[in-house]
Amino acid sequence: MEHIQKKNGGQHDSVVKEVVKLRRKELNHTIASISGLTDMKYEPVNGELNSIHKRLINGRKEFEQAVTKSMDAAIRMSAMDLILEDNAKTLDGINGFITDSVNEVTEAASSTAEIAGEVAKAHENLTSAIVNVSGESAKIMDEIQECEQHLDSVNGLSAEAISNAKEMKTDIEGLLEIIGHMSEAVSAISAISSQTNLLALNASIEAARAGEAGRGFSVVAESIRGLAEQTKTLTERMGSFLDSVKEASQKSSASVDTTVAELERMNDDIQDIWKITGSNRTGMVHINDSVSSLAAVSEQISSSMSELDNHSQHVSDQCQNMEKHVRSLADVSLSVAGLAEPSKVIEKQLVDSAEIMGKMAQDAFYMLDNQVLLQCIQSAVAAHQSWLETLAEMAKSRQLRPLQTDCTKCGLGHFYYAFHPVHPKVLAIWNGLEEKHKSFHAYGTEMIAAIQDGRTGELEQIYKKAELCSKDLGADFQNLIKAIEALTKEKVRIFEA
Repeated sequence: MEHIQKKNGGQHDSVVKEVVKLRRKELNHTIASISGLTDMKYEPVNGELNSIHKRLINGRKEFEQAVTKSMDAAIRMSAMDLILEDNAKTLDGINGFITDSVNEVTEAASSTAEIAGEVAKAHENLTSAIVNVSGESAKIMDEIQECEQHLDSVNGLSAEAISNAKEMKTDIEGLLEIIGHMSEAVSAISAISSQTNLLALNASIEAARAGEAGRGFSVVAESIRGLAEQTKTLTERMGSFLDSVKEASQKSSASVDTTVAELERMNDDIQDIWKITGSNRTGMVHINDSVSSLAAVSEQISSSMSELDNHSQHVSDQCQNMEKHVRSLADVSLSVAGLAEPSKVIEKQLVDSAEIMGKMAQDAFYMLDNQVLLQCIQSAVAAHQSWLETLAEMAKSRQLRPLQTDCTKCGLGHFYYAFHPVHPKVLAIWNGLEEKHKSFHAYGTEMIAAIQDGRTGELEQIYKKAELCSKDLGADFQNLIKAIEALTKEKVRIFEA
């Protein structure tokens, strides 16, 4: 009996030892699973260890979410910093442009006011000149009318003189005709006197022949002869006088002809002067009408000058208001620029947090799932493509756009410099990204400098180089994704050696 009891007791101890050994093995496996945070079966006997394992697993998932959200927040903060800085620069540039414009408008308004004052003075002088011209125009019209009256009188006198001259010419022609008749009569008397003288001479000769008987007849014949001589002398003198009268009459006739011609020409000149005077009168009427129009325009100018003065004053007031707004805008610009500072602090804190999380990810408790890393890489690829599209738009439009040139602040940079995978299949590709990524962002810096310097001919070439670099990086991204997916199938994390 005792032997049986001893035998049974030995078997019990053996079973107990076996159970203890098995329990210790399961406990060691459980502790190893917790230590490495690997999957394990939740046996009832593990009790609190199961709860600890679940809490750690859930904590790592929450850590992964925190990493994802922190990385997203850091990327968004970098983008917001970039936009804030760009907007602050743009706002500052706009403010400077507006300030210059306001100053120019203010100077222009001041200059306009001065010019308006000068124009107003000139307009007053113009108005005075118009009034004087109007008065002088009226005087000239009166003088033209008076001149026309004198020309009318002269024209009448000229016509009368021409008529009298023509009558005089007729009278002179009649006188010449009478003189001609008288000359004929004198010639006849001269001929008779010559014949009488000849007859008296013959009578004297005959009386001398008669002797004493013809003595008395001789005296009579001598007397007749003397009378004939006197008559001859008188007729000769009369002929000379008639010749002189005829010559004078002919000269008078020629003078009358000249006078008539000159009077007719003078009459033609008077008619021309009359026409010119009439044309002048018509011109003066036009001038008078123009002066009246000028007077009306002058009134409009006066009204416009008054309105211009009001507008100038309004512009001056608006310029003062704009100057106040520009100062306010400058304050706003400083405020916007100031907003970038706290966001940079936040971004720096997020980057520091990401680096801490990257170090924590090396620990098994916080080691990130490969899927989280794939999501980060895919987000980086999308951001990379958007960056390249912005560069293409800049090359095409030749205008600056907000573009991240710091390779540590882009979608890839935040993740790349915070987390460091250690698996050999990933590490080789991972380490090769840095220099390519830096070169890629350097093309953005080169593009901005070319646009600012006006070297637009280089933009397309810069973009093509960036595009080639992008294709090279894209190939690396795809190889990296394939390597991570392969490790995932093997249930190996990239932070495991």
